[in-house]
Amino acid sequence: MVLDTKRSLKIKIDALKRLEKDYMLYKKEEQLQIENVERFKADETKDIYDVKKQIEILDENKTMIIDSVSRVTAFLVQFSEFLEEHKNEDDGSEIWKDSYDIIDQISTKFLGE
Repeated sequence: MVLDTKRSLKIKIDALKRLEKDYMLYKKEEQLQIENVERFKADETKDIYDVKKQIEILDENKTMIIDSVSRVTAFLVQFSEFLEEHKNEDDGSEIWKDSYDIIDQISTKFLGE
């Protein structure tokens, strides 16, 4: 049972890291798209449709950022509940320390706690 819990912890840590990475990529893409929109607006050779299309892409990206924050937040709750349910199996090993550390790091980053 403890081995299954440790395996689950590893999977959850990796999943949370992946969700954070997705968020960071969306934020980076947002910045690039903002620059792209500004460049299109400044370029007089660009049609208004081209500018609108770039704004639409930016809006889609912002939606993905909101979605990724929701997914991270939901996963943090789920992971915290998992840790609480299995706290009696905490043997002080590295995987348990990593679990608490990643939750603290991501919570601070996303929830400001």
